[in-house]
Amino acid sequence: MFTFEAPYPAIQTTSLLPNPQFSDQEGVLDSVTRKLAMDGTRYTYVKRRSGRRKLRWTFRLTRNKALEVREFLRSYFASQVRVTDHNGRVWIGNFTGNPFEFEGSGRAAPAIVPLSRGEWWTVEIEFEGVENA
Repeated sequence: MFTFEAPYPAIQTTSLLPNPQFSDQEGVLDSVTRKLAMDGTRYTYVKRRSGRRKLRWTFRLTRNKALEVREFLRSYFASQVRVTDHNGRVWIGNFTGNPFEFEGSGRAAPAIVPLSRGEWWTVEIEFEGVENA
């Protein structure tokens, strides 16, 4: 189970999502720069981002949940967000993908009152943050 909570630290809104698809990704944001001085000396600089990570999750959601997530992203795109992922780790950071692409991935069938039936949407969410210990 995934939890998005915003704005951090004064939480006003919480959105619960199912676990992401198997394609979730995590990457380090550190970078290495190589420089060459005029006398031929080589220098290497490492730029550290103090534990920041770039995360990417792909969710498969029902239409109603996709609409909820879309409104959450619209409301709190510029705010800090606390994310509790499916592994139980807590992240504090910001959404970085813009725009968020919602794609219809499953057919729509006749609705069963009061819920829609059979309509599936996928969304890929990019997040950059620090793991909260």
